Amino acid sequence: MTGDSNHNMEGLAKSRIEALSDGIFAISMTLLVLSLTVPMIPVEKAPALLPGAIADMYPEFLFFTIAFFILGGYWVAHHRILHSIRFVDIRLIWLNMFLLFFVVLIPFFTSLSGDYDNVFEAVLLFHVNLLVASILISSIWFYSRHYLQERGKEPIGHAAVQKVPLRVFIIPAIILLAIAVSFFDTHASMMCYLLMPVVLTIGNHLPRKKGGIIH
Repeated sequence: MTGDSNHNMEGLAKSRIEALSDGIFAISMTLLVLSLTVPMIPVEKAPALLPGAIADMYPEFLFFTIAFFILGGYWVAHHRILHSIRFVDIRLIWLNMFLLFFVVLIPFFTSLSGDYDNVFEAVLLFHVNLLVASILISSIWFYSRHYLQERGKEPIGHAAVQKVPLRVFIIPAIILLAIAVSFFDTHASMMCYLLMPVVLTIGNHLPRKKGGIIH
């Protein structure tokens, strides 16, 4: 009876989780654009004032760009993890649910920090929310790796699993750096995210041991 119950739980299968997750990621990435608002300038004054108003939107564009591509990176990692397993269990379902909770919050904190980029608390919340989402992605990967290994559904050296650890470890490390820098300069803390494509590109060319751990 217990075996049948476990099989039924696993059979809730990843297709529904994938559909829910893909939808939430897509909506969250789309909602990010709402953090960009058109400057309210009288039409007759627009030729003189609009260029400066657009330039003043630099923080909003910066936060939007960072959040969009990090969300994209999260989605890629999430896709690879779920692609590497055949079934899910209740723990993985709830780990995924907590991840989606923080993914949904990203557009809000992006808008908040973009509007108040000089306020430490607003920028810190942006960083912390990204960090928690990153930790949850890491948790899902580690649990899935253990899940695969324990049940023998797939070989642990599965290519999709091997590619995930790079983002799993590097993105949280860079966010932690951004949090540390934000205590001194909120604007400079956002520049830390420019390290991501550089470090990930370098990491992709490093040799790995079996199981996806970098030498």
